Amino acid sequence: MPINEHASASESSPPVPPSWFEGLTGGEMPPRIAATAALDDFADALGNAPRWLLETGSGGAVTLRVSSHRQGERLEFLVELAGECAQLVLEPHASGWLSIAAMCSDQEVFRAWLDRPYEEFEFWPEGAAVPPHRNAEAPGRIGKRRNWINLSAAAWPQMARFANAAGIVAAIEVEAPIMERPDSP
Repeated sequence: MPINEHASASESSPPVPPSWFEGLTGGEMPPRIAATAALDDFADALGNAPRWLLETGSGGAVTLRVSSHRQGERLEFLVELAGECAQLVLEPHASGWLSIAAMCSDQEVFRAWLDRPYEEFEFWPEGAAVPPHRNAEAPGRIGKRRNWINLSAAAWPQMARFANAAGIVAAIEVEAPIMERPDSP
């Protein structure tokens, strides 16, 4: 079943504005433009790196598959681990944050809000008190190359079974095997 095209009534972005670092100048990008650009960058990254490894909890291979992408508007992808499947939806929000909703069996299991205050992406759970000056570490982070993710099971208790003893869920992209060129020595 496709995810509802309209945000749930309980959806509310953090009360502070997002921050979107612009790597070339070191300045800030306009939030709405940055959120749509990030959505499209994630679509490209996920399409090129479908194999991941859960490093914590039970571990195991994670497969990501883009199921739908409307440029600048919406990205849907499936996450599969040990026969279980979840659907994640990324959408730019009017506030300038990038909304992430995770669905299992047609039920939203969690929502997060993503921005990029510096090189890494940060995400926060629904209703979190995001510090205006970012003087606290975000409970969720994605690497600047979008090839690793860490999140706190304390912020998203639904993820606790995948966490290590410290309560962290961590996954990394599995690098593609290096193929030797036929003309290499």
